[in-house]
Amino acid sequence: MKVLELLATQQGTPRIRLLGSAFVAGVGSVVLLALVNIAAEHIARSGYDQVDWPLAIAFALTAAAFFGGEFYLVARLGADMETVIDQFRVRLLNRIRRADYAQMERVGQERLFESITQTTQTLSQNTQYLAQALRSAILTVSVLIYILWLSPLAFCMVLAVTLVGGWLYAGLGQRLMERYQHMMVEEAKLFEGITGLFDGIKEIRLSSARSEDFGRAFTEVTDRATAIRTDVQIHGFQQFIFGQVAFYTLLAVVVFVVPTYADDFRHEVVKVTTAVLFMIGPVGVLIQTMAILAQCNAAAERMLALDRQLGAMTDASEVVTPRPLPQTFDTIHFKGLEYTYPAPEGEQPFAVGPIHLQLRRGEIVFVTGGNGSGKSTFMKLLTGLYTPHFGKISVDGEEIGPSTLKAWRGMFATVFTDFHLFQRLHGVPELDSAEARQLLQWLEIDKVTAIDGDHFAHINLSTGQRKRLALLVALLEKRPILVLDEWAADQDPHFRRFFYYEILPELKRRGLTVIAVTHDDHYFDAADRRVHLEEGQLTEIKATRRSGEVV
Repeated sequence: MKVLELLATQQGTPRIRLLGSAFVAGVGSVVLLALVNIAAEHIARSGYDQVDWPLAIAFALTAAAFFGGEFYLVARLGADMETVIDQFRVRLLNRIRRADYAQMERVGQERLFESITQTTQTLSQNTQYLAQALRSAILTVSVLIYILWLSPLAFCMVLAVTLVGGWLYAGLGQRLMERYQHMMVEEAKLFEGITGLFDGIKEIRLSSARSEDFGRAFTEVTDRATAIRTDVQIHGFQQFIFGQVAFYTLLAVVVFVVPTYADDFRHEVVKVTTAVLFMIGPVGVLIQTMAILAQCNAAAERMLALDRQLGAMTDASEVVTPRPLPQTFDTIHFKGLEYTYPAPEGEQPFAVGPIHLQLRRGEIVFVTGGNGSGKSTFMKLLTGLYTPHFGKISVDGEEIGPSTLKAWRGMFATVFTDFHLFQRLHGVPELDSAEARQLLQWLEIDKVTAIDGDHFAHINLSTGQRKRLALLVALLEKRPILVLDEWAADQDPHFRRFFYYEILPELKRRGLTVIAVTHDDHYFDAADRRVHLEEGQLTEIKATRRSGEVV
């Protein structure tokens, strides 16, 4: 049971507590049943209808233990499940933070988001049903043990029918699980389609053909999802009906079959029948919650599988003792860097490199190239997000390896073209409020937002304004190298010129090394150097400064 395996990941002993309380509840239920049968037998034999106080007191004490165990079981399972969901969610997020970036890209955001949100929600919403199922399973086993004590023959026959019925029921359950897993795959595709609708609403509204085609494709996805959900419900109901038939078969065995082979069974038939009838509730709950258990088990299995997958994707820098790098540098060398993307069999993979490049402290370097030329890959290699397949990077002669990779990444402040702006200023050391206000004014963004403590007052701004805030955060991080990916593309003409001819020179004056991807050929003269990428190959192009000097 994957849910129990998931519970085992929690610190402490939740399974022992749960099984202990379930055992108390199960034993209590059997003792209650036995006491009722003893009292009924005593009345039938003696003919007295007076209260048997010793039996009544024993019944009351046993009932208290039984209900106490059940209450603890339900409450504890709910608390333990919420705790393990929280711990596992944090564990998955920590694994994502420490995972290799290139492998993360291949997994895909949708699957990660679905596993962390929808699967945990499935478990959280159905905790009470899990508790009821566990309770019912313990009660069923306890009653079977009681039947064994009453009549070994009845127990054997009931057990035989139970095992055969359970085997057939499990087969139905396995097919139901397979259909449910298929349903979860279709649900993920449905979620992906909804995400695509919201993300691409502009493109859809601007093209009737695209809108119609998207509508047809989305309808096909929803039809498949609906069909598989219906199939799951039908098989779940079939499983329920089979469980009911199996239960009534048990009663028939007790009443019609067992007396045929046991002459003295007539003295116990009422007790055994009562015990089987007592199983109606627990067995009914098990049958009704089987589909929910299948959902929870599939959700737990997906979480555990993702945990194993992310564990195997741990970045190389996370498994070694990190070493620092100097806070400043003179030169950085890229020697023969190569990176090749995986490609389907028979297709030519896209490769970048070999790249040979030297960067000097305090330079402004522009990176140019057409779409698909390898600029984004180069920037990810540069910043350590991608690990080169061949070649090496060295800082003042010290080669970058797994132990210095964290320190290498820590040298870069970045604003990628697909940047994310956090409202909170995560990782900004010792925020200087006066400096932050000056940067807001310098970037001409102080009229639309502010910094309140350790977060922006609001970030619901235009893309260009959000990029200015992202640049502000990068400058507050005070790292020696600033990487900008088409930063000026969303700025108005005035601020674009201000960026190239005022901001960049000031950053150079402060000692920052700036590496910027740009298509603004009118401002190439703002760079000290320009390197150009074409089909993954990097070449250096002579840059002309505003003064006319060729470098």
